[in-house]
Amino acid sequence: MSRLLKPALLAAALICCAVAAPMPQIVKQGRKFTLLVDGKPYIVLGGQVNNSTGWPSRMQEIWPVYKALHANTAEIPVYWEIVEPKPGEFHFEAIDQIIRDARAQNMRLILLWFATWKNGVMDYAPGWVKADTVKYPRMIDSGGKPVRVLSPHSEATMHADRTAFAAFMRHLKEVDGDAHTVIMVQVENEPGSLFTDRDHSPASNKLLEGPVPAALTTALKRPAGTWAQVFGAEADEAFAAWHVAKYVNEVAAGGRKEYGLPLYVNVWLRERKNFMRPGEAYPSGGATSNVLDIWKAATPAVDVIAPDIYVMDYAGYRAVCESYGRPDNALLIPETGGFGAFARYMFYALADYDALGFAPFGIDRIGAATVPDGVPGVSPGTSLADLVRPMMDNYRLLGPALDQIAAWQGTGKLHSAVEEDQITERLLTFTDYEVLAQFGRPEVSYGGTFASGTARKTGRSMVAELAPDEFVIIGFDTTVRFEPRRGSKLKSAQFLWVEEGRFENGEWKAARRLNGDETFFRLTLPAQGAILRAKLMSY
Repeated sequence: MSRLLKPALLAAALICCAVAAPMPQIVKQGRKFTLLVDGKPYIVLGGQVNNSTGWPSRMQEIWPVYKALHANTAEIPVYWEIVEPKPGEFHFEAIDQIIRDARAQNMRLILLWFATWKNGVMDYAPGWVKADTVKYPRMIDSGGKPVRVLSPHSEATMHADRTAFAAFMRHLKEVDGDAHTVIMVQVENEPGSLFTDRDHSPASNKLLEGPVPAALTTALKRPAGTWAQVFGAEADEAFAAWHVAKYVNEVAAGGRKEYGLPLYVNVWLRERKNFMRPGEAYPSGGATSNVLDIWKAATPAVDVIAPDIYVMDYAGYRAVCESYGRPDNALLIPETGGFGAFARYMFYALADYDALGFAPFGIDRIGAATVPDGVPGVSPGTSLADLVRPMMDNYRLLGPALDQIAAWQGTGKLHSAVEEDQITERLLTFTDYEVLAQFGRPEVSYGGTFASGTARKTGRSMVAELAPDEFVIIGFDTTVRFEPRRGSKLKSAQFLWVEEGRFENGEWKAARRLNGDETFFRLTLPAQGAILRAKLMSY
């Protein structure tokens, strides 16, 4: 048979090849949000580099770290001051090289636009913006002094940022519009203002004395009035939130018009600090939980408002997940801790709150031998490998199962079982069965068998119900037992079969079938982690 295609077949082949994969997008079905990449569900197992690492030469040292972490996505900054060193003069060479390198590493990218705001200040704005304080005014504090933050009320500043961001997004479309190496873009970084709760310039003060925009009072279902009348003691922060959010939305809308990638804004949380004073403990005007409704009303061009979670206690971490994972906002955790308890908290995020992704900050440090001095709760000289290993193990184990986890999210059939201080057992309830997850050595006492806990609180797992009598159990340092659900006439459960294996391209691949000692008392997920699939019967 000839190796040459007939003209009609050749034309059809060319048309087929020319059809690009669907754009990355975030879709919602019912209450469930899903990030789609190339038309398929995608969960970000990411890592964010340090602030000044977004350079191709520096990234050559970091790509192997991503491989060691088993990450699928790199979060890398893009700097306005480098992109536009002079007004209207754009440079994208560094971005282009990073995209090429990411493709070579088979890694997706989330790019972070550091511009008007980065951690509540203006440091990544170009020098020509910083220097011209008349055209690009700074915020004024309550004492009448300018601070290191650009005013959100300046049309000139907003226009300059929007123009640069639009040029950046237009360029992304040109160099990556078919490949979709870049799957999402962050607009600004932890916007808002440190050093002041709002802009106290005369023009800003006049706006504060006027009425709250009808669009906001309507969205919040509040009566009309001045900012003080509508928001009372929270008026200054609410005012700041509305104007910062409107500014960010204008920048986002300018970029979206050029290239419709999913866009998100990240948040420096108020929950991290004791007194939670805006402008002191956290940037005022950012999308903190108390003004999240204002942000949602003001930012239709932004797909997700995403919390950077460094809350150390599990109850606080879960509370933040619940605050931001709402019917009108998907939960995405673009920045979080990378060691200790955060390896456990990842299971809460994915299994209980349907997170689109999870990304520790500062993964550059993984290549170091010891933890840098000054890390809270960590003794100087501590082995970094010991601290980071649980997160690396999470990514290694969960990565091949992400398609299934994405399918289980939002069904009510996926739950986490995580060990915490003085919490050595978790009872999970499913359709026909209760699952008792225990951590540490079992001890028999009055009322049954109790767990002692692990030495470093490493017990973490998730359980998915595939059918009323079939389950997948994924995790580490956990034992699980099954009993018929309370109220059932059936009293005992028995395994028909149990398999240990892995998911590969969406299909279950059994490595071995367990029986005898491995299933007689309970199922065990070892310290190195495992995935088990079990079929049960009751009698």
